[in-house]
Amino acid sequence: MRHCYGCITVQDVGGEVLRKLIKRTRLTIPEIGSLSELLDEELSEDIKIPISQNEIDLLQSKNVTDLCSLDDLRVLFRVSDTESATDFCIRAIFSPILNDKIPPDDGTEYSFVGLWDNCIRNLLEYLIPDGVSIRNCSKFTSTRDDRPDYGLILNNVCPFRGEEKSSTSTEDPKSELGRKLLWTYDPAPYVLGYYTHGPQVTFVAICRPVGGYAIPDVVDIVQSNLKFRSERVRHLLRIINLSCIINALQPVIGRRGIPEFKPVYKNDRMIEIRGTGVKKTYLFENIQTRVQKLVNLYEKLVRKEVPNIDHLDCYNKESGSVHLSPKGLQVVPSNQQELFEAIICVLEALVVLHDDNDIYHRDIRWDNIIRRYDDPSKWFLIDLDDATEYPNSPAMHLTTEEHAPEVFTRNHRGEVDIWSDLLQISTFLFDAPRPLR
Repeated sequence: MRHCYGCITVQDVGGEVLRKLIKRTRLTIPEIGSLSELLDEELSEDIKIPISQNEIDLLQSKNVTDLCSLDDLRVLFRVSDTESATDFCIRAIFSPILNDKIPPDDGTEYSFVGLWDNCIRNLLEYLIPDGVSIRNCSKFTSTRDDRPDYGLILNNVCPFRGEEKSSTSTEDPKSELGRKLLWTYDPAPYVLGYYTHGPQVTFVAICRPVGGYAIPDVVDIVQSNLKFRSERVRHLLRIINLSCIINALQPVIGRRGIPEFKPVYKNDRMIEIRGTGVKKTYLFENIQTRVQKLVNLYEKLVRKEVPNIDHLDCYNKESGSVHLSPKGLQVVPSNQQELFEAIICVLEALVVLHDDNDIYHRDIRWDNIIRRYDDPSKWFLIDLDDATEYPNSPAMHLTTEEHAPEVFTRNHRGEVDIWSDLLQISTFLFDAPRPLR
């Protein structure tokens, strides 16, 4: 699109500028020590945002308490008489720079959400169009709050998240970033995030822990004070540079079958992979009865000391929700060694399940056999919704292709689990998409 101002034709290149910013050469994942320098790296001239002299004058500030000079603006912009990115800038850039109405120091957390979204979320959504933003709308009502206040989901993975507090909050958002995250992002050395105290925003690297399910280290990279216009300009530069690193992280982590922090509906329940575990919410009828049944079952599993199963951490009968841990990796074994390890772990669980006061899982499938993150040689069983004792009723809702014939008859016993275990072996040997190696 071209605009004519006097005798000068100005071409609108906003779309081209955005495409260049999105398609910048993807970096290899940089060392943590170089992140601060990378985030503050000035844009090259060919991808700086072109604006008019009038616009650059508008963005400057001579207010002695909030100065913003031409040098401050040059890290992002270049003055042009023939090109303009005004439309893109109005949507994504000018608003956070020119918005000087910062909530007061004693403002509530809610009062700052607009500022945080304006300066972080909105531009990221332009720069990473395949990403999906999530916000924790139930942080003050959840039984167990292990969702980030903000997260960017890319190919079902959350490589960037934030914890947000008001200026007067006594809570520690930096420690929450580590505490709410169970590391599941190998082989990446870190994922990225931020924490806030009011207008103060600190970008961080959340690092792979040294051992297993330990809490990750959270390392500060650089801080911005969004109260000041010059720092908001610098902050937007950091967001642009940060987007390149986020895009570099995602393919290293890979795509997940079930997305993090986004509800997935399965029959009559909702499953959500959270920061440290899994939240399951029963829908429709008898939700309190179903939660209580699961609570009773897990109490028996604890008394029996059954190995290689997940654990019930907490529950809310009124909402029909349960929180389970640990979080693992839903994969099919890729070779004979992994198959052997998985089957051994399942059999170890079944030996105890079927001993004294038998409990039958009844739904042993690869979807319900999960690999641990802290020890890839260890696997565990999940989803005990269909577990039962003796005597029992037919499980007519299960599929004939994946379950033992006996499961559809009254008063079946442990053969239903052994049949399923053998089925998983045969499925792997003859039908697995990846051959043995």
